Amino acid sequence: MSSITNYNPMKVSVIVDGRIITGFSDASMVVITRNEDIVSTAVGTQGDVVYSENANRSGTITLSLQETSSSVDFLRGIAKGRKEVNVVISDTNKTPAEVTSANRCRITKIPDNKKEKTAGSIDVTIFAPVIED
Repeated sequence: MSSITNYNPMKVSVIVDGRIITGFSDASMVVITRNEDIVSTAVGTQGDVVYSENANRSGTITLSLQETSSSVDFLRGIAKGRKEVNVVISDTNKTPAEVTSANRCRITKIPDNKKEKTAGSIDVTIFAPVIED
């Protein structure tokens, strides 16, 4: 039997430096990406397998915002100030809620300042030394 589920983007929140981020683009809100695989494998000539655990838990958090979002100026100020921030992403669509957090994060590039024919989107990339999920 098939199941029916519901997804509500209003149940997803992103908090950077204690502030709720608003004004996400029409295509995406947030993408969390690990920088490396969590395990690497080696297979010997006789088929013996070795798993090597990777201690690197760093990653990137990419926020896609409308260029008119007030959060862009907030994040641009953090980037210009070279400030370390905490980031929390919560998704209460799931039970229990899915929470991802990272401390001592840095915005790696000042967000673009676009002036286009129509309002577009701006991606803000945040480096996370350790992603806790």
